[in-house]
Amino acid sequence: MAVEPGLSADDDNPKKKFVRYLFIGKEYSVYYAGTWSHRNHFTVDKISSVKELAANKETELYPIEQIKIAFNSKLIQRPETLIFALAACARQQKSEKLRQSAYQLINELCKDTKDFLLFISYASELSKQQSIPRNGFGHGWRNAINKWYTSKNALNLAECVTKYKSRHGWTHKDIIKLSHPIIRTLEPELQVVFNYIMHGLSKTKKTFINETKIKDIIDYIEEVEDFRQCEDSIRVAGLIRTSQLTLDHVNSKLMKSSDVWEALIDTMTISSILENLQKMHNLGILLPESQVTEKLICALTSKDRIVKSKLQPSNFFMTLKNYEDPDRVPICLKRRIARKHKLRNRMLPCPDRRIIEALYSALNTSFTNVEPTGLRYLITVSIDNWKKKINSESTQNVQLTDINKPWVIEAACIIALSLIRADDKITISSFTTSDGLNARPIIIEKNLNFHEAIDIMKSRSTTPPNLGKPILWAAHHRRKYDVFINVIDKMREKFDYTSRAMDLYKKKMNLPNTRLVNWVVGSTTSFMEEKCINDVLTICGFDMHVPRVIEAFAKRQF
Repeated sequence: MAVEPGLSADDDNPKKKFVRYLFIGKEYSVYYAGTWSHRNHFTVDKISSVKELAANKETELYPIEQIKIAFNSKLIQRPETLIFALAACARQQKSEKLRQSAYQLINELCKDTKDFLLFISYASELSKQQSIPRNGFGHGWRNAINKWYTSKNALNLAECVTKYKSRHGWTHKDIIKLSHPIIRTLEPELQVVFNYIMHGLSKTKKTFINETKIKDIIDYIEEVEDFRQCEDSIRVAGLIRTSQLTLDHVNSKLMKSSDVWEALIDTMTISSILENLQKMHNLGILLPESQVTEKLICALTSKDRIVKSKLQPSNFFMTLKNYEDPDRVPICLKRRIARKHKLRNRMLPCPDRRIIEALYSALNTSFTNVEPTGLRYLITVSIDNWKKKINSESTQNVQLTDINKPWVIEAACIIALSLIRADDKITISSFTTSDGLNARPIIIEKNLNFHEAIDIMKSRSTTPPNLGKPILWAAHHRRKYDVFINVIDKMREKFDYTSRAMDLYKKKMNLPNTRLVNWVVGSTTSFMEEKCINDVLTICGFDMHVPRVIEAFAKRQF
């Protein structure tokens, strides 16, 4: 069953491009893992579809509708794309109706203070990028910003402005100066918080010295200010446990205090523990037999806490790999160089074996957090030179030796075990480079742990075939699948016939909604850049968000 090389290009339109951007940060069908922090990821040219949609009266509100749908889907792993898209809607000049709708959505989409300050930053940058630069602080912007502040009760607003005083080059004082809220009409408690933002605690206490209603607000702000300035680690640890204060409030001079971190671990969520594990390691906090290490291990081995966290296996896996050896994590060269430069004069301690084992335990437990999709999957695993033939100097026999290509196998195990535990109709196979469509099934039982699955996958993986071969095999044997997933090390354009294979499969099996994911684990670039192929997604690299991106794509969210 031969397939001619070629691409069946999708008739791409602004609607598809916009929704695609919300989920993967690109208007074309390629997801680049680990690029979310790059500022070039968020420029006006990256989301040109907003202007196209806004210029048409029939589609001018489509971006806002899709932002709401994507937000409620809970499949958006990073808020940056939603917030940037909202800022782009607020800054475009084609539709006044779209701009006002964007302002109305700020309160719902940016409830968290960090997200709100990120929106302010994006909106400001987009104003500067326009053909005629504007300041962007018009009547609609001021009303929306003032609504964000005044819609909160006084204590909640005090918590917001004391926890995150500034982000992305913006402070609350900067924003209030530009939004000009009418403070005198507000209730006294809110007036106190605004006064604190503009003039600080000392002047606020003098201004409201005779007001008894606002004592609780003043006391809270004073407690946080004292906490930020406190350098007594024992006292700070006690306040963390009793006053629900967090790492964001801690004085930077106490970052190396084991007492403080011990208290923080008691109050942190599993998600926060994973985010800060590498920081604790780099600071030398996780010493053998230390109380911090014991509490960390206890948290990671608590099945109830892992299940309650609802974190995906990829979260634990990426944390584990960064802790084991961050230099071997597949990230772009610039980030790797930046990390080495930052830590160039620091002697880092060796990873604690017990913490690694605890992370593996958490990883195995977290597979129960994966929710079923009800779809049928064919997962194909193949690696270029995973096993390489070399001539032995001592004998004439040919040996097989493993070389440094483990990420493809581990990535395949993460996605395979996740789907096997959640869904029933999963097929895992490898294909040889020889002629024909002979599949090599890989049997992985639901009750296997991660290491056991790795061993099975290693023994069955092969060199990469024509990527269309799994699709052709399924068509030849009339196997019905909703999603094909190729987990590979490299992807070569001249051997990629997947587009034609997908067209053939859809017609022969009468399954027009079948989709294909090419997960290129060993590469951070792709020849598919700027190309949009119908029902095909290319993923470059590996980060903790990849499995959820695949899930959203499989569910046809984008």
